[in-house]
Amino acid sequence: MDDFEKLKDKISRDKHFSCNQYKDPYLKRRFAIRMRATGTKTYRDYIKALDTVSDEYQVLLDVLTVNVTEFFRDIGVFKEVEGVLRSVIKEKQEKKQNNLRIWSAGCSNGSEVYTISILLDQILGPKIKNFKITLLATDIDDASLQRGREGIYNPDILKGVKSTYLKKYFEKTDDGRYQVIAPNRKMVTFRKHDLINDRPQTMIDVVFCRNVVIYFSRELQETLFVNFYKSLVDGGYFVMGKTETLVGDAKDKFSPVNNKERIYRK
Repeated sequence: MDDFEKLKDKISRDKHFSCNQYKDPYLKRRFAIRMRATGTKTYRDYIKALDTVSDEYQVLLDVLTVNVTEFFRDIGVFKEVEGVLRSVIKEKQEKKQNNLRIWSAGCSNGSEVYTISILLDQILGPKIKNFKITLLATDIDDASLQRGREGIYNPDILKGVKSTYLKKYFEKTDDGRYQVIAPNRKMVTFRKHDLINDRPQTMIDVVFCRNVVIYFSRELQETLFVNFYKSLVDGGYFVMGKTETLVGDAKDKFSPVNNKERIYRK
């Protein structure tokens, strides 16, 4: 076993964090970031650093799981998502149902799930009180989940937010950042969840997993897509990242709603 494999094995044993869920080139780039920061030249040296440098393990895990994200990322996608949400709500109303379950898988700092909360408020208006809405945001990274619960963001993450939405759904903090207003924060439940090892959620109307699986091996992507399929109710929707592609059995299980924006239906 070479030193790169030994490093992966050590992380898996020490932290129960499966490095095999990621592609090797991605891991090597992320390891290189921390090796430069700690002044280590080889994987063998970095293995020693993990045992001797305070908090290095947590910093490494943060680097491995980081996602670049912002509100209304890929505006074209969210224009289509608004239509999807309207369709789901209309079907619920026709069936005299009032429950709505949406899962943001790999939620990072929560900007995606709060974007969804804004769209739901815009669509439903005062009628939002008539619905039992569950917005579930999950991630493996504790720091990301905490940022999501706080709902406080730097202005650069909000550049895609309309000025009217910024005024309605955010409050400016003393340090010049913006916090999502309390009603929208209360709509969201943040929960730690490992997409690889934990059981998938159930009875979900819409699953969002965007720009997450691109880092995973093809085998794990296939498993995840089937898990998302199982998570959805009949007729439920799956929204993935624009640079990602359905692979494996999921290609035949999902029907395309909008191929360009990577939106599919069970």
